[in-house]
Parts: sequence; C-alpha cells; structure tokens
Amino acid sequence: MNNLLSILIPTHGNVSPVMNHVEDDIYTQKGTIEEILLLGPKVPIAPLLSSNKNNEPKICLDLVHLHATRDHVVLMDPSLIQIRPDEELALRASVLETLTHFLGTDGEFFPNRWVYPAGEFIELDTHTPNLASGLNMDIWMPKDTTTKGVAKKWRQLQNEVQMIWHDHPVNEARLERGELSINSIWLHGNGASSDLAQHPILGNVAKILSNHPIGSTLDARIAPLSIDALIPSSQMHHLAFAHILRENEWEVFWQKSIDALHHEHLGQIQLLQYSQGQLYRHTLTSKDLEVGLFTRLFKKNLTKNQQSLAWIEYAKKLHWIPS
Repeated sequence: MNNLLSILIPTHGNVSPVMNHVEDDIYTQKGTIEEILLLGPKVPIAPLLSSNKNNEPKICLDLVHLHATRDHVVLMDPSLIQIRPDEELALRASVLETLTHFLGTDGEFFPNRWVYPAGEFIELDTHTPNLASGLNMDIWMPKDTTTKGVAKKWRQLQNEVQMIWHDHPVNEARLERGELSINSIWLHGNGASSDLAQHPILGNVAKILSNHPIGSTLDARIAPLSIDALIPSSQMHHLAFAHILRENEWEVFWQKSIDALHHEHLGQIQLLQYSQGQLYRHTLTSKDLEVGLFTRLFKKNLTKNQQSLAWIEYAKKLHWIPS
C-alpha cells in the first residue's frame, strides 16, 4: 500500500515545536502558511486571479470591513462579507475616478476584489487578509521597502475610498439588513506570474483538502476539508491543511488517520509543520504501530475501550526533519 497522507497539523496542545520555531514568525510572512505553500513565499494571488496571463506585476484590492475598537482598527474576516454583484458595481462606480487616478483603467473586477496592474505599489510589503483578519490593522498595513513614500500614496488611495463609502447607499442598506458595511479596500497579493512557486511537496498530490476562502481558485485540486475525503485511494497522495482545526476536531482527524494506517488503508502518514520559510515533517508508517515507541505508548495509555492513541500523548514524541 503506497498511498500517502500528508497533514499540516495544528500546533495547540503538547506539539513539540520545530528546532528553530520563533513566536513572531507570522510577522515575516506575506500570507498564511497555506497560501505560502500553494503560491510561494511572495503569495502572488493577483496574477493567479487575473485573466491576463502576461508577466506584468499585479495587485489585489479586496473589498473589506474595518472595525474600529477603542484604541485600534481591526480587519474583519473577509469571509463574513457576502457582496452581491450589483453592490460591487455601485461601490466601484462611486470610486472609479479615484481608482483611475492612482491605478489607471486596466482593472479586472470581481464581487469581492479588484485586480490592477501594480505599478509602483509592487514595491510594498503586504499581507493577505486571510493572515491579517481579526488583528490590529496597523501591524499589517502595506509598508515601504525600497522607495520611500509609496505606502503613503497607498494610504491616500485607501482614505479617499473610505470617505466616499462612509455613507454610501449600498452600505446604508447593508446596515439596515444587519450586515457589515464595505468601508475600505485592502491591498495584497502583489506579484507577477513568475513569482508563483508552489512548494515541491504538492507536486505529486492528487487532492488538497482545504477550507481556504477562495478554495479551488488557488489550485484546481482543492476540495473542502472533510474527514470523509481524508484517506486517499490506492497509489494516491492527499494533503490536508488541518492546521485550522480545533482540538476536538483535530482529534477526530488524527484517530481516522491512525486507524487507516493500522488497517493498512494507508502506507504512510506525513505530519507537517512550517517555520521561518522551511517545511518540516515527521513520518509515521504501519511498522511504527508494531514496534518501538508507538507500541510502548499504546500499552501505557490505552484503556480497554480505546481504539487508538490520543494525539496529546503522541504529540510529545514528534521528531522533526526538514522536508
């Protein structure tokens, strides 16, 4: 049985960290771990979404809601905002003059985001809304890299859009319906097609299980993260982005995986962690269920009614190597 299951695991509980794990690792990333592995470290979502497949650098402008708290502003999860095509059209029409002034006329428009040639904004250090949502906006705002003043120009564009949309009829109607207003735009995903660099581990994967908001747009192999689709058929490789699961949800996925390995429906399980630009793996085969550490843990921790080893026990013994 050569079928393989790779799982990007949650890091809650007693998971042993990789050797060079750094707590503020997230601040050096342009996107989530999932986005980095699927697209490359620059996370160039804009050229992926664009219908124009030249190598001209592009940017994404997502239509978002910024929530003001007492002492800072939070970017709300974009998946909470459902925007109808007629709403996008009306909002776009109200700021088209501003967009043209800063970005030109070659925009491509979708209900939740716009894609434009990047121009000077290609230089900015940006972060995807999927990474920054729910957090203090100031930390994640686009920042200058090589040329001073580009980030200031972006803030001018963003501020003009926010002022126009503040009391826009679309937003007044949304608020009356109890929906979040669309009160700002978020710059991210800047890059060219040549910046796309999917991680090699995904090269031989038949199915990718992921709950990313734009799903199969990132990769045609993506299907929703489901325990029913977890175990691959013979000679196949599935990769599950299970890092988002809560402890009780992850325990179910873990037990399903171990049970499949025990009954030889799987040839191998590859547990994955990501840190500082490097993917690390811990491999588990059916032989590990028969001898050595795993058996000792089983004997020590199983009760008569248990079918498998609890994740909280096995997680203490993980040994990570670079993938």
